[in-house]
Amino acid sequence: MKKIIPVLLLLSMILGGCSLLQQDSGSQTLSDAEMATRVAELLATMTTPTEEILFPATPTVGLPTVILPTTTPVVVTTEPPAEETPEVTVEPEVTSQVEITNTPEPTGTTEPTATLPAGDPINRLGEPTGFDPMDSFQKWAWPTDSDKFLKVTFADGFMQMTGLTSLAGWRLPLITQQTNTYIELTANSGNCEGKDSYGIIYRVPVFKEPNQGYLYEVTCDGYLRVWKWDGEVPPDGAAESLINWKQSPDLKTGANQTNRLGVLVVGKNMKVYVNGVLQGEATNSSFSAGFFGVFVRSVTTDDYTVKFDEMKYWENPAY
Repeated sequence: MKKIIPVLLLLSMILGGCSLLQQDSGSQTLSDAEMATRVAELLATMTTPTEEILFPATPTVGLPTVILPTTTPVVVTTEPPAEETPEVTVEPEVTSQVEITNTPEPTGTTEPTATLPAGDPINRLGEPTGFDPMDSFQKWAWPTDSDKFLKVTFADGFMQMTGLTSLAGWRLPLITQQTNTYIELTANSGNCEGKDSYGIIYRVPVFKEPNQGYLYEVTCDGYLRVWKWDGEVPPDGAAESLINWKQSPDLKTGANQTNRLGVLVVGKNMKVYVNGVLQGEATNSSFSAGFFGVFVRSVTTDDYTVKFDEMKYWENPAY
């Protein structure tokens, strides 16, 4: 077991130009040589990892609280934001608002098809704008292969991402940036324990220098949080908790469990879901648009591997 020293890996992926970005629908199939070139460009450079919010010790009663590292300046407020119409471009502000809803999933009937929760966004969104079954790197041009922090392969119908150190690392696909969107990730937890975690990173402002953005994170033992990372804040970057660590009864915990994670972000407002059930809301206007991807944190298990099954997004959903 490794010490719990969760540190955010800031991956810097070189992209030749905006022309490399492609929409999911109607994109052309690349040749092996063209795809290899793009993957090599994305993996060309890596940035120095930077610290972020530490995991709390698992409590015996109640919910955990956030423990802040002394080496990373963090600003957290709980003052509710003033009412404001969502905007595409807004001035940064530090506010947060959390609403926790633990709605039990409907029991359904004896029909073999599972009944979706009434509040599941996919009940009303229709066909997604983009969909990747993640059984190959080619659909969205995911970077693969290994570096000293991550190993990424595609096998058995999954994108398998392994954390090779105690640092957290992410990869972004070649999909155009999103402003208002609903992103859904289906993942299998793999052979996990304790605080091994994975999730969605979204609204990364700069594709070539992904050192800012929001992260929706869930753990093997059933906790979740939403936090903002800004690697541009001197001297070592700053993390802000938007939804503090909370235990979720809607997460399927333990090894080899499949969960659907969803992030709905419109303007400066965001909601997060587990298996179609709303978990909380937050408000933050630091990043008004950006790219998205997936991440893994090998915290409790050496070389922890998560298996990403499929990913979808819907542009311009109603909040």
